[in-house]
Amino acid sequence: MMLLGINEDQFDAGVALCHNGKVLFASNEERYTRRKNEGGFPHQALAALLEQTKVDPRAIDGICVSGFMTPPLPVRLFPRIHYWLYNSRREDPESWFRKAMDLVTFATPITHTSDDSLLRKLTRPLLVPIMRRTLPGPLKDRPVTFVEHHSVHTAGAWKLSGFEDTLCITADGMGDAHSMTVSRCSADKGIERLWYATSRNSIGMFFEMLTEALGFVSHRDEGKLTGLAAMGDPARVKVPSPFSIVNGEIRYSGVYGLKGIRWARENLISQYSREDVSAWAQQLLEDNILSITRRWVRETGLRRVTVAGGIFANVKLNQHIHELDEVEQLFVYPNMGDAGLALGTVCAQDGLPLEPVTDVFWGDAYGDEALEAALRRAGLVYERMPDPELQTAELLAEGRVVARYRGEMEWGPRALGNRSILVRTTDRAVVDDLNTALDRSDFMPFAPAILDEDAEKYLIGVDKARHAAEFMTVCFRCTERMQREHPAVVHVDGTARAQLVRKDRNPSFHRILDEFKKRSGSGVLLNTSFNLHEEPIIRQPEEAINAFLKAGLDYLALGPFLVRGKHLG
Repeated sequence: MMLLGINEDQFDAGVALCHNGKVLFASNEERYTRRKNEGGFPHQALAALLEQTKVDPRAIDGICVSGFMTPPLPVRLFPRIHYWLYNSRREDPESWFRKAMDLVTFATPITHTSDDSLLRKLTRPLLVPIMRRTLPGPLKDRPVTFVEHHSVHTAGAWKLSGFEDTLCITADGMGDAHSMTVSRCSADKGIERLWYATSRNSIGMFFEMLTEALGFVSHRDEGKLTGLAAMGDPARVKVPSPFSIVNGEIRYSGVYGLKGIRWARENLISQYSREDVSAWAQQLLEDNILSITRRWVRETGLRRVTVAGGIFANVKLNQHIHELDEVEQLFVYPNMGDAGLALGTVCAQDGLPLEPVTDVFWGDAYGDEALEAALRRAGLVYERMPDPELQTAELLAEGRVVARYRGEMEWGPRALGNRSILVRTTDRAVVDDLNTALDRSDFMPFAPAILDEDAEKYLIGVDKARHAAEFMTVCFRCTERMQREHPAVVHVDGTARAQLVRKDRNPSFHRILDEFKKRSGSGVLLNTSFNLHEEPIIRQPEEAINAFLKAGLDYLALGPFLVRGKHLG
């Protein structure tokens, strides 16, 4: 079978194509529009999928689409609304459109319908014809199946974990009227939902609301609260939590949306530092999610846990989950937010087997001819490296900053070596230099890439989340050696969001780390995504060249070609 997955959510639209249990391509619309977390129908990503794979659309056996009511039917019917929604959160939150959408979201049942509601029953027959209207011509006659939002999150996390029996927890702002679910997944019986929290009791939406109240952009900057939280003290905030757990159910007693933002500014932001407010919010999140996790691990006896949904982009929360005594192993879906829904729909339709994912290099790739042509158009002086991994390692050992562009683009929010900026970690001054060059927030930590075989030298409690750490989705407490030798990648709370690099799964990047270790004594490098601040990870070679020049980095390793920064002479 060849299945095409599509997510046309309000944020993080994307596509995925799988054939006979193998991912051929997966990417998200943001990489093409260059607007982070782009929503709507993924027209450009779908075009890239067909171009990169050379697949005849008539060979596609079925199309899987995420969500019955997310996005709502009117948004699917009038795609321009996606664009307005995106802009309303970034330009003028007090605009009439934002106020209208706020009213629709929180005061009407459109986004809060139950599974058996009349509105959902009336909506479902209309979804396929509307989707056919949007699809490009050659795909209009393909069979189309819609899958419930959180079932998609669940299926993706379970199938890629490889766990035959697992407890799967999903949590986000909202999706098809749910904000959190707990399911038992087994090779024998499939997925059985055990519990859920409604969208009206959403911890994710509360976190989104606080993100805006602090002056950031929701659906993009929630991670900044996590970075700030390490510098604050939740005990200083005397406002009681608006969440409680009663008889195992989460209850929210506050308000959401624009009213919630005003409440937060009046009761939190005006009285406490942003660090303390962030720490308070982080603790609130952790307390509630960990309570639900403990309960269901104990009730089911399933100690291998998988998670998905935007809340689990929170790497500190993931750290506390894998550190629970009740948890034996944790796997985090690599593209945990709505950006991962396209592949999740294929998983929900059994388009992928139940086996551990080995890598997520599923995006656009360009051959050497295209890379060299881009360098020539840019008028850059370059050389061909006889051994790119070795030469990159030598430059890094000299203390140079190297932007690396190689092979297929990573799927998901983390750069894992193919679209990365790399530098040694022994001098914390490099943090300030990179923050300035990339126009980056100074309170956000950088992450290390570490040889998998050396992980225990630098990180505590690795084995419980080893597989998840290949995709940089969890934090670990650092050993004394790590804190002493690699201060540039250790956060103020003594933790690191590490990427573990295996030779059998990421051989090219592993060799760079290994050759670097031979010259420096340590297989640890700072690995940050190759892009300027608030931009998506780069996709095309032209974008790599532009970002390299704008940031004024030392070297660009573009495939087998090496470009020296102009400031180096």
